[in-house]
Amino acid sequence: MQTIVREMKLDDIDEVTIFLRDHFYGNEPLMQTPGDHQIDYDDAKRRKYRLSLIAQGTSLVAIEAGRFVGVAFAGVIHPSDLEESWSEANEHKPKLLIEHIHYFLSDLERSARFFERYGVVDALYLSVLAVDATVRRQGLGRCLVTALLDVGRAKRLPLLVTSCTSLYSKRVMDALGMECVRSERYKDYEDEDGNVVIQPPAPHTECTVMAIKL
Repeated sequence: MQTIVREMKLDDIDEVTIFLRDHFYGNEPLMQTPGDHQIDYDDAKRRKYRLSLIAQGTSLVAIEAGRFVGVAFAGVIHPSDLEESWSEANEHKPKLLIEHIHYFLSDLERSARFFERYGVVDALYLSVLAVDATVRRQGLGRCLVTALLDVGRAKRLPLLVTSCTSLYSKRVMDALGMECVRSERYKDYEDEDGNVVIQPPAPHTECTVMAIKL
């Protein structure tokens, strides 16, 4: 079956939001931490952020037989964005799982220092890669990231960066020649009481910041 990968458009927002609900939030390893973790997948803040990424022309959808089977949300970031995310994560002590994940990722990405490592002042950041559960392990994730590399080059961006929260996404990035900039094991992240907070199922044991020069 032919797969079409195209730029995500603003009027795709409702369909891609439902896609994320069905194929990302219920399957993302970190959100599978045991417990009843409620998350509003389409609150005003998340929708505004997604729309801002779409408006940049740097996000993609994959379509088969007229239906969405994959999405890649990406946008341009600068060093100040990492500092802003870290500052936001420190506004109060994390309590909910989603707050702990934000804190964990913000700290990891800031400490990765990929801007300094590669000597660049901006980068294309892949924030979400999601594939329909019925077509996984068919190379669709790799197809989306490959297309995203072309988008980054066309826009003359020097670097593609992403944080792989699952072993499977890391394998995709490895296959495309991306390198590990920094990683951290989930079991090493504890709350103030010494409890391991983020507990994804096996085989997902660490988060890895990956990058590739464009």
